[in-house]
Amino acid sequence: MTKMESETRLFETVAREIGKRVHQKEWPPGTRLPSERTLAEHFAVSRSCIREAIRTLSEQQIVETRRGAGTYVSEPDDSALSAHLARVIPLQTERLVEIFDVRCIIEPQLAARAARHITEEQLIRLKLLVYEQEKRALAGETTEDIDQAFHLCLAEASGNTLLLNVVKNLTTILTESRTQALQTPERSRLSVITHVAIIDALERRDSLAAETAMRTHLESVEKTVFGEKME
Repeated sequence: MTKMESETRLFETVAREIGKRVHQKEWPPGTRLPSERTLAEHFAVSRSCIREAIRTLSEQQIVETRRGAGTYVSEPDDSALSAHLARVIPLQTERLVEIFDVRCIIEPQLAARAARHITEEQLIRLKLLVYEQEKRALAGETTEDIDQAFHLCLAEASGNTLLLNVVKNLTTILTESRTQALQTPERSRLSVITHVAIIDALERRDSLAAETAMRTHLESVEKTVFGEKME
């Protein structure tokens, strides 16, 4: 890779990360972004890289630069959002395939272990999480934090501290497959249904059913992201 290609990829990466934070409401509409210098220090890149990233986001109407006042998150615009996602999602596809592979390797076995070791308190916590998830989904609100909490609770219920630590360390990576940019009403609805199936299996202490329910859950999520299951 040439130096020019490397720099181009870097500002695109920074632009995608800033865009993701905007869509996750870390920086809501109307928010003034940190200064160019602060962003450069945060992302450990040059200020020229930040300028290119901001220019890219400005072209996508995600942010707007006001002369003498700084850069602000733009007010929501459906056409601009659609155009942004059309650029971002294809770039993420290869990485997302790998993330789903990791999840399919780890999480069904994790659910099977949880069926043997889960406590009543943990079962109640899972039920409350799914109840909150369903409420938010019906209200059209984001649910990825609930989904993450559900899967971390399952890891804790596995009764294996090392496995729990592995899942915690992978959380940042796995979160990419739950990002708000990939959330849809259909995905939220299916997630609630398949989470309930997992809880039913856990409540029966049925390891095989829990493993199968988790695999079904991951496959249903994968289909909503990629369409038909990718080989």
